[in-house]
Amino acid sequence: MSINKIWCRELFTLLAVLAFISLTITGVLAEQQPSAEYIAQKIYDRDTGHDSHATVFMKLIEKDGKARAREMEIWQKDFSGLKKTLIRFNSPAEIRGTGFLTWENKDRDDDQHLFLPELRRSRRVVSSQKDQKFVNSDFTYEDMQRRRVEKDVHHLLGSKTLTGFNCWVLESTPKPSAESQYEKFVALVTKDSYIPIQIDSYKHGRVVKRYTVLSLQKISGIWTDMVAEMADLRNQHRTVLEVQKVSYNVNVDANIFTIRNLEKY
Repeated sequence: MSINKIWCRELFTLLAVLAFISLTITGVLAEQQPSAEYIAQKIYDRDTGHDSHATVFMKLIEKDGKARAREMEIWQKDFSGLKKTLIRFNSPAEIRGTGFLTWENKDRDDDQHLFLPELRRSRRVVSSQKDQKFVNSDFTYEDMQRRRVEKDVHHLLGSKTLTGFNCWVLESTPKPSAESQYEKFVALVTKDSYIPIQIDSYKHGRVVKRYTVLSLQKISGIWTDMVAEMADLRNQHRTVLEVQKVSYNVNVDANIFTIRNLEKY
């Protein structure tokens, strides 16, 4: 057999081996990289326990660093995959008793009700008010909702590391049928636990607000945002939430999540 024939045969064998290795690696990478929709669903299905009760400090921080502090309690309970949440402010005096009740719905917008003690009654937050600030914080009423997966078109943009966490970069663009004050969201989602530790909200082609988890801890086996910040990048105002204590799976009374209880102050 000529040297040329031997060389050609060995070259063909080498190319075949390289092709097999390439296909194997590609297959492994494909298995390791989840779809954008899968990541979005994992975020939505994040474990927060059957119910919970927390005490949280809210700090409103001006551009010059001046801060105002508030204390609130948060109750949450799962009802067949849909959550109900009650927030009640305990201090300072000018906001004490203010309450906010959210009922998640499966096939329509969530129901949100705000109670102001001076009015002695609650009012429903309508869709045209979703872009308004929640108790003068950097969170709007839309920000206070858990966003359903089917409301957006999701794309996986790649990977990025943030504060030691290896993250997926997930872009979510609201569908025309889904009303939103934002053009899109770009989230950094931890690869090991699917926790969004940073979410950028876009308007007019630029980031206008950034939600960042500053401290993440496992409490009773549940990943918890112990310190989180919502920053308005337009005016450099920030709202920081600090969890003082939280308890999960404590049999929170379902009657807490009613209009009657919301207005009971």
